[in-house]
Amino acid sequence: MSNSVVPMPTLEPADIERTMLDEPFSATDPRTARVSPKLVKVRFLGKLARWVPVIAACIALHIVTAVFAWPWWVHLCTIPVYLLVAQSIVFTPRRARALGYLTRDNDIVFRSGIMFRSVTIVPYGRIQDINIDEGPIERAYGLSTITLKTAGGSISDVSIPGLERKEAERIRDLVTREASEKMAAL
Repeated sequence: MSNSVVPMPTLEPADIERTMLDEPFSATDPRTARVSPKLVKVRFLGKLARWVPVIAACIALHIVTAVFAWPWWVHLCTIPVYLLVAQSIVFTPRRARALGYLTRDNDIVFRSGIMFRSVTIVPYGRIQDINIDEGPIERAYGLSTITLKTAGGSISDVSIPGLERKEAERIRDLVTREASEKMAAL
C-alpha cells in the first residue's frame, strides 16, 4: 500500500460558483462560515416592529366593520396582510440559514437566497470601503453587518448580516490587509 497523498483538484471560479449555488457550504472546510443563528431572532424582532401596527390596523378594520355593519367582504381585505405576516414568520429562519460566506486567498464569496440563489465574488483588490454597522437590535444580540463596497459600483457591493462582532472585525482586518497588498501589487 502506498501512503501517497492525492492532490486536491483546483477549481475555477465558475466551478466554485456552481458548487456554492447547488450545494451548501462544506462543514469540513475551515474557511467557510454561516452567519450567526441569532440573526433569526434579530430579524423577527425587526419585523415585529413593522407588523404589530399593521395587524392592529387590520383588527381595527374588523371591529369597525362589525360595529357599522359594513359588507362582509371588507374583512377579505385583510387576508393579504395576514398571508404576508405568515410567510414572513415561516421563511425568516430559512432565509437566515441560506446566508453564508467564504474568505479565500484573493477574494471573499457571499451566498444568499432560497429560491433565487445568488453568489457574489468580490476580489480584495477591488474593495474600496469597508463598513461595520450595528442597529440597536443587532447590538443587543452582539451582531454586526459588514458592507464591502467596490470600485465597480453597487452591483458587486456585498453586505453580510448576522456576524458576531469579533468575526466582523476579523473580516474587516483581513480584507483591509489583503486589499492593501493587492493594490500595492498593481
